[in-house]
Amino acid sequence: MLNKIFSIKSYDYTHIQIVFLGIKLKFPKIQYSKLKKQNLFYKYKESNTDITTIPQASGKLRQIQLANLLLLDELDYVCQTNNIPYWLDGGTLLGAVRHKGFIPWDDDIDVGMLSQDYAKFLEIFNKTSRDDNIYADLCYGDVKSDILLIKIKHKLCPHLFVDIFPFYNYGAIINSKEQIKKTIQIKKFREKIKKEICSIKDKNELFLFFQNKMKNDIIANVENTECNKPNLVWGIEYNHRWNNWFTNYDVIFPLRPIIFEGKEYIGMNNPDAFLSRVYGNYMDYPDKITCGHSLYKCDDEEFKYIRALATKKYYFM
Repeated sequence: MLNKIFSIKSYDYTHIQIVFLGIKLKFPKIQYSKLKKQNLFYKYKESNTDITTIPQASGKLRQIQLANLLLLDELDYVCQTNNIPYWLDGGTLLGAVRHKGFIPWDDDIDVGMLSQDYAKFLEIFNKTSRDDNIYADLCYGDVKSDILLIKIKHKLCPHLFVDIFPFYNYGAIINSKEQIKKTIQIKKFREKIKKEICSIKDKNELFLFFQNKMKNDIIANVENTECNKPNLVWGIEYNHRWNNWFTNYDVIFPLRPIIFEGKEYIGMNNPDAFLSRVYGNYMDYPDKITCGHSLYKCDDEEFKYIRALATKKYYFM
């Protein structure tokens, strides 16, 4: 009975979760909290250092970044070879615009892809990848089983990954006020079917479930499905926290090259419009500066391979 009123349990590698009367709160574990306080990037923020001039990551974090870059290279190769449009998205797009590479405290890579390409991408990537160790897979979120994304992974380095987010053709053009209103409806719909989502344990079945729900319950009711340059909307495969899930067609297309870590990849047509909508003043420091998704999770054995990937000596091991 007490467990239903109050409980403390491990949430993930770095956080604990306290539940009191149904209210869930997350707190950093003590050892992780100490590491966060040693985060040098907070010092740059406190001293009002121009965010575009702060140095890139160093040490293990930088090695993780460079190793992940090889996964992006393979994704870029497969997409270019098979004429599959993709674009740098989220924090990776922000890093490309603001830092010409990774956000110094970030380590994963985000890309976007149209839903019709997303559905066939798994098979195409795993047939086309030049390295058997680099593969595409359907992956649940770290903790919440109601999240399912395609990730590019490495067999020897389980904490490296590229997230791929699906964008669906909404079939109509609506203004920003309507976009926010519709986003609220989509979030409520997602919450309504959460138990149904979590009850599906087969990843392939859940993958189809998400796509069918998007097409039949969210998009099917749109009046003009033949609209020219329709809005694009994030899929419910991932529970985005932003208050507007819609992107105007012209913000993304036509796709344009963008420099990331000294190499040309594919970016959006108008990254400023996208980043401003999602992050607000994206040229300023965020409230929280968390060093990476994987820095505190990789053991020494995995780091051995990460270092090899980062220095591009992996293929000579």
